[in-house]
Amino acid sequence: MNIQTVANNLRNTIAGKVKHQVELEYALTLSTMAEGMALTATIEFLKINIAELKRILQDVEQCEQFNHYEKWDGDE
Repeated sequence: MNIQTVANNLRNTIAGKVKHQVELEYALTLSTMAEGMALTATIEFLKINIAELKRILQDVEQCEQFNHYEKWDGDE
């Protein structure tokens, strides 16, 4: 695996989570009060998770700019 693959995987993961967040926000408009509380908690968790992944992606993109494309085997 190289840094480009990691960056692409992060971008795909973020996009999927953003899509899921949008779907949950729509579901929130149709929910009962009890469902709404659970959806709201889940949406807030997703927002935090997406923000964390975006910060990680920024770090990975900085590495990408320096042409660090060597194979990563997880042992550092």
